[in-house]
Amino acid sequence: MKWNLYTNIPAAHMDYIENRVVEKLGLGYVQGKEFYNIELSYRLLPDSTVSCKCIVAKDHNNIELYKDEEINGIIGSAVVDSEIQGGLRWPFGKDSSGGRYAVIGIGHTTTNSYRNSSIRFKLWHADRFDFRSSIGEVTREIFLKMPGIIFELRVGSLSVTAIAF
Repeated sequence: MKWNLYTNIPAAHMDYIENRVVEKLGLGYVQGKEFYNIELSYRLLPDSTVSCKCIVAKDHNNIELYKDEEINGIIGSAVVDSEIQGGLRWPFGKDSSGGRYAVIGIGHTTTNSYRNSSIRFKLWHADRFDFRSSIGEVTREIFLKMPGIIFELRVGSLSVTAIAF
């Protein structure tokens, strides 16, 4: 069972969940991640896209490279820039391969994960930009999974009570 709360949750609510609810439910910090998602159009099939998930390198100036040479050239020329939406920019003319691929969207996401034996929370902060529509968005998202509670419901040994945040 998976439940996604309304995206673009106000910052105050995210802080409350991260600082109060996590503690109240006895959730432990698992890990934090930071990555970029780059969407490329494939010129031979205009309705299709190639999506690349790139992990930020330790020096925060380069990103790990993809294996296709043309895609590698586009991703490898990206420059991390926290001042722009999506967090990446390209030098003039480097946002396409001149052949098959061109950048059509980017997203920068940081996540923090918390869990206990019953509940898992993932708190996301996503900064996205779509080059086709020139529209960007910054959202805060919560992903809630309840594997332990679902297991207990299946075996019939859980009495359900309300949890007040």
